[in-house]
Amino acid sequence: MTHIPQTMLAARIVPGNERLVLDKAYPIRELKDNEVLLKMAAVGVCHSDVTLLTGVTLDTRTYVMGHEACGVVVKLGSNVDNKHIHIGKLYSVLAGDSCTHGLNGNSALFNTFGIGNDGGFSEYFIVTFDLLVPVPAGVPRALAAIASDAGITAYHAVQHAAQVKKGNKVLIFGIGGLGHLAVQYAKHFGATVYVCDFKPDARKLALELGATEAFDWIELNTKLTAGFTVDTTIDFIASNQSFTAAMGALQRNGVNFPSSSNLVLVGASPENLTFNSLSIIGSGIQIRDSTYGPRSALVAVLDLFAQGTVRAHVSEEPLENVNKVIDELRSSQILGRKVVVARE
Repeated sequence: MTHIPQTMLAARIVPGNERLVLDKAYPIRELKDNEVLLKMAAVGVCHSDVTLLTGVTLDTRTYVMGHEACGVVVKLGSNVDNKHIHIGKLYSVLAGDSCTHGLNGNSALFNTFGIGNDGGFSEYFIVTFDLLVPVPAGVPRALAAIASDAGITAYHAVQHAAQVKKGNKVLIFGIGGLGHLAVQYAKHFGATVYVCDFKPDARKLALELGATEAFDWIELNTKLTAGFTVDTTIDFIASNQSFTAAMGALQRNGVNFPSSSNLVLVGASPENLTFNSLSIIGSGIQIRDSTYGPRSALVAVLDLFAQGTVRAHVSEEPLENVNKVIDELRSSQILGRKVVVARE
């Protein structure tokens, strides 16, 4: 039987701190009847973590961060069926599901695993059994972790929100942890993919993953001035600059009636994005947001990883280095995605 300690290393968000606070003796609490204890295998570090550390949500709670996780089950609550959840098996973790509800009238998003509730930046973590999705054989821990947020969010944005299909022209803004996966999903569904990113390494990666063209901001502006258009834009940045460029790439599609161009916002930023109603009504552009995705999307992503259809650019760091990874994200130094892993 696996030895389970009473305390562990955990990285907590504490209001007033711009970095996570490392606690080397964080208690491992007792399980409730419907919960499962997992030994952390890998947890992705996300731009959402950077945003939360700015205090922009005005949340006063202290909790263990890390919402993009996978782990190995080591203990089951009394009401968890061991025929469905298996000790020793690797699982990806959904941040939330239909049983997740907001507190005091606030968004359910802020009452989820790693965002409001204790998450995965710890050597062990606890979730309800309904949030576990088994990882197929052959999928390494780093991919099993990023599938649970970067993978599922990008997939949902491409398939459900943007409804990308064969023959579409898609322009993707931001080739980071989510965007480099979105390039491959859009290609998988038969689209021609264009990307925009200010980083040369990110543009190079996008081309290696199947993008037809990769632009910096100046190059994209030149293309737009020359009449470049697409059917769909997917924005993982959500800045005024990216929103304006997306509108420019879609508005010229209004020459045909009816038009059904899609502008999908996935990134989160504090910037106010502005448009007037006439520009939307006249062009037929559908502005949609896309947040996370359902269990079926996570299953599909894990299958694509298992088949080798989608390649993730991911690297590992020890859990102790989580603040180093946060700082690298702040300064746009990371190509693809980084995960933290616990000591063996």
